[in-house]
Amino acid sequence: MREKIYNLFTIFEDEILVSTGYVMHEIEGTDDDKINFLQKKVIIDKENITPKPISDKYKIKNKYGSEKIGISLESYNSMLHNGTVGVLFEYIFQETDAPKDPLTISTSIVNGEIKIDEKRNFETLPKGPPVYQIEEENPIYYLKAYMSEDGLDLNRLILDDFIKATQITYNNKNYVSCLKLFMSAIDSIAFLEYGEIQGINIFQKWLDTYCSLKRMNILSTELWEFRNSLLHMTNPYSRKVLKNKVQPLQFYVSQYDRPELQSNVKFKYFNLRTFIDVITEGIGNWTQSFNAEKNKFETFLDRYDLILSDLRYGKIKYKES
Repeated sequence: MREKIYNLFTIFEDEILVSTGYVMHEIEGTDDDKINFLQKKVIIDKENITPKPISDKYKIKNKYGSEKIGISLESYNSMLHNGTVGVLFEYIFQETDAPKDPLTISTSIVNGEIKIDEKRNFETLPKGPPVYQIEEENPIYYLKAYMSEDGLDLNRLILDDFIKATQITYNNKNYVSCLKLFMSAIDSIAFLEYGEIQGINIFQKWLDTYCSLKRMNILSTELWEFRNSLLHMTNPYSRKVLKNKVQPLQFYVSQYDRPELQSNVKFKYFNLRTFIDVITEGIGNWTQSFNAEKNKFETFLDRYDLILSDLRYGKIKYKES
């Protein structure tokens, strides 16, 4: 019995799906015969498709802020794996009065060339409802957003990506959350400065190099143990503290440092406000170091491309209708 079968094509410009197309055939034979037939016809059929632009309900904003009609490769792959990609080809089956569950193969065309990395069988039964609208937004390209006539505004970049969230929590008196965010920020900034160094604690190294911890009467080793227990367990008792190898830290919040609270038998105290001043001054010292060591920028940029932040992460909004 003759059956309508389809070579489907997804047409990409770089990594954005911008249009689809197809060629229909009617042949007899087993499913394997029909699949082999379609595979052999891919190169010929590619020249005979009429591309149909992706619906304007699928939008993607690139890292420069420009909006384009299309679907990212990542979202398209998700649709393939979830069995919901058929929504992109509904018009084809309507135009050709296709049978129920028509036999198809799909081939990608990237920048005008057929792209076949490997052959895969994807889900055919949808794992969720079809998605008829997607709004995607790629992470902002920070070199464009933070570049001025004087060069990269590194202070503003670090402020927006790491410090603003600490300000929000502090102003709302969520002091423990504020401290957690600061510890994570130090981790990230130390990575940006040093990368991974075997056998070296870059958290402590960054603090000792750029921050004046003496103002708080604490050591980087003590702050490291406080950081570990705070981030992992939200308490001041790391393993070394419990073994009495490092004195536990505790914080207080005051407009002025309180000498009477510096230390007691159990805890060594520090003022959160002073801690914030010391760390932010350290960040300033660190950003100033780039003026003296221009060669640091290249490795900084390589590492910063790996960083996620509130301003620079991919956003996807799905709508089912």
